[in-house]
Amino acid sequence: MGDVNKTESRLPLDDDSGPCPPIEGYVTTGRWRQLRCPFSALLTSSRELLPLTTLFPPTNCPLEVYVNRSNTLNTLEHSQSNLDRCTPHYSHSYRHHLLFALLLVLVAWTSACSGSTGLANSLKPAASNSPSPGSSAASPGGSTPSPVTSLTSPTSNLPTVNLLTFGSAGFGGDDTNLLQSALNTTAANGQALKIPAGTYNINPISFPANSQVLLDAGVTVQANPGYGPNDKMLTIKSQNVTIAGAGATAVVFKMRKSEYAAEHASDGSEYRHCLDLEGAGNVTISGISCNQSGGDGLYIGAGPQGQPSQNVTVTDCIFDQNFRQGWSLISGQHIFVYRSYFTNTSGTAPESGIDVEPNKPSNPVSDVHIEDSFTTGNAGSGLTFAFWLLDGSSQDVDITVLRHHSTSNQLSGYDADNNDVTPNAQGKVLVQDSFSDSNGSYGVLGHWYQADGPTLVFQNLSITNPHQNGPDPTYHDSAAVACMRGGGGGAPIGNIQFSGVNIAITNGKVDRYFNFADGSSKGVEKMVFAPGNLSGAAQVPPNGLIQSAGFNTVNQ
Repeated sequence: MGDVNKTESRLPLDDDSGPCPPIEGYVTTGRWRQLRCPFSALLTSSRELLPLTTLFPPTNCPLEVYVNRSNTLNTLEHSQSNLDRCTPHYSHSYRHHLLFALLLVLVAWTSACSGSTGLANSLKPAASNSPSPGSSAASPGGSTPSPVTSLTSPTSNLPTVNLLTFGSAGFGGDDTNLLQSALNTTAANGQALKIPAGTYNINPISFPANSQVLLDAGVTVQANPGYGPNDKMLTIKSQNVTIAGAGATAVVFKMRKSEYAAEHASDGSEYRHCLDLEGAGNVTISGISCNQSGGDGLYIGAGPQGQPSQNVTVTDCIFDQNFRQGWSLISGQHIFVYRSYFTNTSGTAPESGIDVEPNKPSNPVSDVHIEDSFTTGNAGSGLTFAFWLLDGSSQDVDITVLRHHSTSNQLSGYDADNNDVTPNAQGKVLVQDSFSDSNGSYGVLGHWYQADGPTLVFQNLSITNPHQNGPDPTYHDSAAVACMRGGGGGAPIGNIQFSGVNIAITNGKVDRYFNFADGSSKGVEKMVFAPGNLSGAAQVPPNGLIQSAGFNTVNQ
């Protein structure tokens, strides 16, 4: 779609772009086993110590200690039949050099069984050592830092009811009806639904008002085969909903992306979202992953009466290997996203990690905060601001992005466009103390960004080695940051400010630090380029160009 007079192709970001090959893989999680053992079972006397390889713990300890399967303590694990035995078995042979390591284990065990959590928690893997989601797909420039996760089971101030009190689940069958019934019942009764570790298979589920769901570490919820073109795995159109997982690498909602990718050529669907919010309010999501959807990992949009989603908080989550976007923000007010990952999106355009893209002028995107989050390894841009369907009747744009990392995406680290109309939408986007590293095209690109639209501000942005794929294929340009347009525009472009921007080039693929040029001959206005530290561009001085004229700084 778009203006047919424009010489530059400008596809609507939510339109089809044709089929894509099946894509496999997803974020995996560690398995955990509960081991119960009193301190007394570990010693036969003050002199005899039980070797780890021969200890079968009894089942009478009232507290639990979790041991990671990949930990060096995995010699404690045995077949389930042996774990079910009550009587420990012993061996009289041991090595003295194991004494110190074993004593440390015993101290941790003692603390767990006596009610202390500090040392017991030390047996859990450190979050900073967890593998990054899809890190093998990252392009040069380093892998994504690991998500901050907590393997502590979430709690509630409501009475808690275990899912398994409603019936059997997690044995390979279809768990949809049981889970939906449990959600409806607990929400109606003012209770929290607790889902224990296990693998559950579901068709689409909806969350009634006042739902509260707690998910233990080791929960995997996977989509049954056969989702239709518009089916969403998890839908929230209600108020007061909480989904709290024990950690994004330990609680995974997983769809069947390869199945949907194969069907995309015939049904054209890009709407099989994993977590879908439509006109929802007072929603809190934490500590989960939503992966391998046939659309978006997270979709936040308007409800049936056009009302925006409001008061939504997403914390410590992962959205990996989704088909269209990691996250689409279509219509929302008071949206808060903290420490979350939007990674390895590929399938159909725009394939961004995050895409803020209202579908109509009446869709607001206001009081939006994205902090300490990551867009990495996506086939499109890392973070896209697409305001091209807003106009002068729209509510002011209000978006703040702090300490964001946009890394190793195939297109630009940050990409923005807006509408070529007068009057245009107003407002401001602030990206502060953030990073754009090793992206395929520009560090930042404002394309078709009309100067009378929302102000776009980048403060203290650090850009490292853009244009990993060479010059931008649309503009045949290799500046680090740009505001560009081809032919067919009706008003000047601009209104982008780079304040304290730091650019470091070591890959030899960047000619200048900036290029601001309008191929429509309407001009470039309201641009700022106030550099911090600059190094490595091949054709400096001057630092950059405005309509082919050289400048070192810009303050229009």
